[in-house]
Amino acid sequence: MAKIKKQNQAQNPTFDTRLNIRPETKKDFPKITQVNDSSFGQKNEGKLIEKLRQTGNYIPELSLVAELDDEIIGHILLYPITIHSDISKFQSISLGPMAVT
Repeated sequence: MAKIKKQNQAQNPTFDTRLNIRPETKKDFPKITQVNDSSFGQKNEGKLIEKLRQTGNYIPELSLVAELDDEIIGHILLYPITIHSDISKFQSISLGPMAVT
């Protein structure tokens, strides 16, 4: 992730180097739930994220947190899905809950 920061900073001198985007870790789970519950004003999204983590399709590297000064201020979950048509099916990625405080 440090390489991304340096590239962004070189391209945009106003890029805030205090911002860090990284995959979630287990210790982030409570804060991710809090950010989502607060952003949506309800507990449904936090519960949805917990349920998606328990499935066989969950990809931890596609659940990202945004940190500002080492405080989690945002979360985004991308989740694999299958789109079915009348004649075929396609693998894709859906944007799950996205929250920013």
